[in-house]
Amino acid sequence: MFGLSFEKLFLVAIVAGLVIGPQRLPLYTHHLAELIRSFRSFIDAYRSRAETEIGISRKELEALDVRRYDPRRIVRTALTETPATAVESPADAAADLEAEAGRVRPGQKYVVTGGSAHPRRVLISSLPEDDPRRLAAHVPPAAADDETELLLAEVNRLLETSTP
Repeated sequence: MFGLSFEKLFLVAIVAGLVIGPQRLPLYTHHLAELIRSFRSFIDAYRSRAETEIGISRKELEALDVRRYDPRRIVRTALTETPATAVESPADAAADLEAEAGRVRPGQKYVVTGGSAHPRRVLISSLPEDDPRRLAAHVPPAAADDETELLLAEVNRLLETSTP
């Protein structure tokens, strides 16, 4: 502090002892100790008053890293980091869509996307034509000449005729 080393402070104490004299030295050291105590109490009172006015405790203030709010650092990290959407490969995205398509029921109108904190309902008809979720929700219209209907009718007829 102030460029004073232990040796310099020791030299000042010896000179003060010689100048003040051995009779008055304990009195002056007592006054110096009181001055230091009053200065410390003033600093502590000011610090506690500042904490109450600011609303942040000393530990929270010391834990606050001011360097993280440096605009140059924010811009640098924003430019060097790759976005999370660009990191995901197309194969992973397709696998995620297929997994979501497995949870879609035929005739479903909406699909829920996003995280649990911010879910989003998306209309299935607004999805692209080749989206697996849209294909899973598709219900073909019933037609009179539908092959499945004809096959079911034929199976039912055969079952009725074969039963004795």
